[in-house]
Amino acid sequence: MATLFFIYILVTISLALLINQRETRRRRLPPSPPRIPILGNLLWLTKPFSHFEPTLHHLRAKYGPIFTLYVGPRPVIFIMDGDLARRSLIQSGEVFADRPPPLSTSALNPNLHSINNTSHGHLWRLLRRNLVSEVIHPCKSTKSSAHVQRMALDILLKRLKNEAVANGGIVVPIHSIQHCVSFLMTSLCFGVTLEEKVVDRIKNMQLELLGVLENLYVFGLLPKAALLLYWRRFGKLKQLRQAHEELLIPIIRACKQREKNTHDKISYVDSLLKLKLPAGSAGNMRELSEEDIVNFISEFLDASIWPAAAALEWIMANFVKHQDIQEKLRKEIRSVVGDKKRRIEEDETQRMSYLKAVIFEALRRHSPAHFLIPHSVKEDVIMDKYLIPKGTVVNYSVTSIGLDGRVWEDPLEFRPERFMAGGEGEGVDVNCGKRDIKMMPFGAGRRICPGSDMAVLLLQYLVANLVNEIELKAVEGMEMDLSSNAELFATMESPLHARIVNIA
Repeated sequence: MATLFFIYILVTISLALLINQRETRRRRLPPSPPRIPILGNLLWLTKPFSHFEPTLHHLRAKYGPIFTLYVGPRPVIFIMDGDLARRSLIQSGEVFADRPPPLSTSALNPNLHSINNTSHGHLWRLLRRNLVSEVIHPCKSTKSSAHVQRMALDILLKRLKNEAVANGGIVVPIHSIQHCVSFLMTSLCFGVTLEEKVVDRIKNMQLELLGVLENLYVFGLLPKAALLLYWRRFGKLKQLRQAHEELLIPIIRACKQREKNTHDKISYVDSLLKLKLPAGSAGNMRELSEEDIVNFISEFLDASIWPAAAALEWIMANFVKHQDIQEKLRKEIRSVVGDKKRRIEEDETQRMSYLKAVIFEALRRHSPAHFLIPHSVKEDVIMDKYLIPKGTVVNYSVTSIGLDGRVWEDPLEFRPERFMAGGEGEGVDVNCGKRDIKMMPFGAGRRICPGSDMAVLLLQYLVANLVNEIELKAVEGMEMDLSSNAELFATMESPLHARIVNIA
């Protein structure tokens, strides 16, 4: 009797699995525009990057918030909706936490050894934990960077004021902003304040590398064809990689040689020099090579400099366009610190609710990036009645979610009040916890940007001090252009020009 019962259970389970497999096969991938056999939707993906996002919004209008593009025979899923982002990245976070496999040539992909491109697992947790606990945890980063943060602010204000004096009050702030943020982030990275000319060399090198990689985004989707189509750019990238290492490795070696007081500052490079990674299956551990450390430095600087600099320029541009917002924020600042205080400390910004609303609105309206770094699913998964097969690349449109008219009233307007009490953004969490996802400027789920809290604190500190000390006005005869480019990071298509009035 027991044997018959066991056989019955076994047959029942087998039939259930068979039915489930057949049902899975019958499931269709999300809809796709017409494609050519073998080549797929290659036409869509070989357009200039500036045309790519408008194409995706056109496809969303036609096919809905989840659809497929084929790169050759490979399906790539695009998700353009906050609810689907929550269900995938939060509710099914483990399944969607992986990355597409990197290319095998490290010279082609300078971030081969990086936190962002490492598969979800033990190694990824080790690398991310090192970054968060040793460098960018809010408590540690605030204590270690307070002095250098004040130095960076002084550099920014001095540069802006000198530029204004030299040009009849007119400034183009983005260059000073990028230098300021680069100074701060290289200091956190190396544990010393580098000479400003060295900071500029590092910044320019990172920018040049980023420009080449941005044009080679197709490598991550169709590597073999890309190597043939873009071999000239591949050669340029190899040259830049060599120059990058020649610039950074001497600084890394100097960090290794110096005697460091660990209670004084926290350095990312110092943590990387001490870090040991698994080597092989025998439980052996290895130190990071200098080339590995260059990759981690490059990732850290790219992820911190360009988004923060872009966000600050967008905020300043909106102050120029909306003088009432600038004045309202100034009144809040003075109500907290008084009329005579020149420098505002980070803890004082925590009592400024409208300041936080301005930062959040800038992150919503002008998200630092148009797309998240691509995800990859670990197993077959059903999403909104569609099948996403194991290993499929999944992309998320950050701008589509942050500007969704079903969620936000007049989404294209810059209106910080929406994040105050009673607004539709009240209680929104930029770290995308368990609530609905209405915006995700830093991503969501397991692969969310670990520096999100640090970025918000930095923007609050810089914005509060800028508004407290200078006033931004429009340049007479120059129309304010708030259109965005379609590069990897969402910068202004036409750099901001403003007239500075010194009020401090």
